[in-house]
Amino acid sequence: MQFNLPVHQAANSDIPHDMPAPRTTAVIAKETGDAFDLLTDLVCIASPNGTCGYFNKAWQRFAPNHPDQFVAHNWIDWVDQADRPHISQLWIHALATSTPFEADVRIRHPLEGSRWFLLQAVPRTGSNGEDKLWLLVLTDIHQRKLRELDLEQRRQSKADMLNASEDCIKLITLDGRLIHMNQAGCAALGVAQGSSFGMDWLSLLPEEVQQAGREALAAAAGGQNAQFSGKSRSVGGNPLYWNNLLTPILNTDGEVEKILCVSRNVTAAHSSEQRIDLLVRELNHRAKNTLAVMQALIRRTVPDPNAEFVGILETRITSIARSQDLLINGQWIGARVHDVVVTQTSAAGDVNEGRIVVDGDPKLNLVPKAAETLGLAISELTTNALKYGALSNANGVVKISWRIEDGAEGKTLNIEWREHGGPEVAPPSRKGFGTVVTQRNPEAALNASVSMRYDVNGVIWKFAAPVETVLAPDSDASLDANGKKPA
Repeated sequence: MQFNLPVHQAANSDIPHDMPAPRTTAVIAKETGDAFDLLTDLVCIASPNGTCGYFNKAWQRFAPNHPDQFVAHNWIDWVDQADRPHISQLWIHALATSTPFEADVRIRHPLEGSRWFLLQAVPRTGSNGEDKLWLLVLTDIHQRKLRELDLEQRRQSKADMLNASEDCIKLITLDGRLIHMNQAGCAALGVAQGSSFGMDWLSLLPEEVQQAGREALAAAAGGQNAQFSGKSRSVGGNPLYWNNLLTPILNTDGEVEKILCVSRNVTAAHSSEQRIDLLVRELNHRAKNTLAVMQALIRRTVPDPNAEFVGILETRITSIARSQDLLINGQWIGARVHDVVVTQTSAAGDVNEGRIVVDGDPKLNLVPKAAETLGLAISELTTNALKYGALSNANGVVKISWRIEDGAEGKTLNIEWREHGGPEVAPPSRKGFGTVVTQRNPEAALNASVSMRYDVNGVIWKFAAPVETVLAPDSDASLDANGKKPA
């Protein structure tokens, strides 16, 4: 589109025809004093109707082999075809309103292809105070523009990658304001995708999870990875469950500059866990019912339901049920040593609390097999103490302690049952099922070393097994002999 033709050639253009005749190039050159020739920018001067009458030397040198085209009214034909409609519209509007404009534009170079320029069109009043001229300046911004386009392409590629993710990905300031969020995040939090962001992130979350979010945000701002569970409601009203992981992003000085938050929808996994938990608890309920039926059958089957062995059987069945309860509550991952000891010694009933002393790290977690095996052993020791040992009188005491110790072949979990203050005890005349429960079974099942000593002050039972055999992975096996972390 040729928009800057002389007036007599612009019959079909939108430029007004009643403009005064343009001043001559010689007059313009004289008034400028050829100062524009000293510039590296391409400069031309156009009359009010858009006809170009002066070109500085930089403009003339741009296309020296085409002086009749670029250094002429039809230089617009050298504007890239993709940019020409936009530039034409800007120029026509500027002529009609006498308003300046600037725009990035590509101009075809005869040897180098299209180059990027900043086009500035500025109206100027002539020296006589009446004639209005247009100053057109082309500043070469090719390298800068290429860098900008490259950065924009990279930015867009990163944005596309983030938007392809189903996770809600956010960049957050240290005080919790949103810097950027991908499409999934905008959809989940109800934020317009074209938003400039800047809003407080935590206020967009349900109130019941905001405190956990504040704590995680503070930890991340302090340079630590943090996470918290979230909950929201979908459009249909069903709850959605999220796992939010916050990672601090450091600057070149190693200081936290901003925070990356990735929120993953774990609703399906949460629903599966709920179903599994329901099924396991139902299975536990049925198993306990089965144990109760077994107890009833034993009493109805044996000739003498009050016989001693019947009570012993019932005690052992009850011990199994208690261990099973602990494991179910621990989602069958394991049970803490403390809980196993307290639960299995509850058979002592109304015995004064001070007569059963428990000493050990309450956080050590047994694997399911160890919890069941040790649970039966401690239940057996408790029953014997109630019948013959320290708990059979009014003064005896049982101390149960456990700790992690360094051995010749690695770390071991050591548990000790020690009685004192009870009646004098002696080894049994024969070894029965009690010996199997307290010694042989732990040794075989847990690769343990077990000893039973009948001291004059009471029974002493010791258990030692490799930590990798009896402790769950979440237990801290780095504790010292006193059950504490080394300094």
